[in-house]
Amino acid sequence: MAEKNFPYEIKNVTEEEDELAKKFYKGYIRPFIRVGPHGYFWMAGYGDHAAEIYNLDVRPDDIWVVAFSRSGTTWLQEMLWLLENNLDYDGAAKVPLTKRYAFIEYPTMASEVRPEGPPPAGKSTGATVDDYRNLHTLPAPRFVKTHLPLSLLPAKLLDTAKVFYIARDPRDVAVSFHFMHKLFRYFDEDVQFTDFWELFKKDLLLHMPIFPHIEEAWNKRNHPNMTFLFYEEMQKDLCGVIDKVAKALGKDYTSEQKSKLAEHLNFDNMKKSTALKYGKEDKDSEIKFMRKGVSGNWVKYFNTDELKREAEEYMESHLNKTDLKFPDLSS
Repeated sequence: MAEKNFPYEIKNVTEEEDELAKKFYKGYIRPFIRVGPHGYFWMAGYGDHAAEIYNLDVRPDDIWVVAFSRSGTTWLQEMLWLLENNLDYDGAAKVPLTKRYAFIEYPTMASEVRPEGPPPAGKSTGATVDDYRNLHTLPAPRFVKTHLPLSLLPAKLLDTAKVFYIARDPRDVAVSFHFMHKLFRYFDEDVQFTDFWELFKKDLLLHMPIFPHIEEAWNKRNHPNMTFLFYEEMQKDLCGVIDKVAKALGKDYTSEQKSKLAEHLNFDNMKKSTALKYGKEDKDSEIKFMRKGVSGNWVKYFNTDELKREAEEYMESHLNKTDLKFPDLSS
């Protein structure tokens, strides 16, 4: 099959933006880039391979999890894998999620001060074992994870495979994303949340801007191959989401089986699983992969009147332009 040209413009961020981003992102030499009409912010390495990822072959039995980072991706991945694999808890415990899912764009985010090259066969590079370079070699059914927005993924993805998207209140994402940047050593540990929030507002963080990312999927929510979920929805009615996902997969389980799965997916239980741990963690710090697992916790970090006002204005300025609404857990 002939490879399609990558359909979007890729350009460097401004010199001022690059200088600001490099105050925080460590180990990057080339200018950061913006991609497409929404100006998605990425490392230069993504630009090198954007066409390869856009031209990945998609199979009808693929299962893709698409989400902005820190939106409940791991939670959804575990649910999907178990529902599709006849609730094989032993298999889930033995095989890390980094092996069960191919994180396709992960190598494009690597620090440029480290030598580039393919990972040793079957060895994890940290967040994944498999990626866009060897996706075509994986046996069916393939489980794929990505933080890329739909527009940057293969054009026929949604018409070919099942896609599951999970969204989360951007204020909670901002807090969790802040700690993730420290966990994976993108940022130094002494970077304050106020500095991170300034970058968030300016879309000078990996994957940003967040609202177009979510809205691309939201606008496709009625496609027969799209299952659009909210993190808050999973917190409020996990059993209901399990039913929804099982139906999308064409799976049928008893109430007892689904209750057991809901218990397995309880945040405290998932936090104990060695198959779901990534990065170096400090048990006495918030710098950990499975951190809080709650919604609305953003208020503790937007802890001045000015920050709270900025957060509310940020949400209102974007939500006023769309019919997207995040679930209210208080009702």
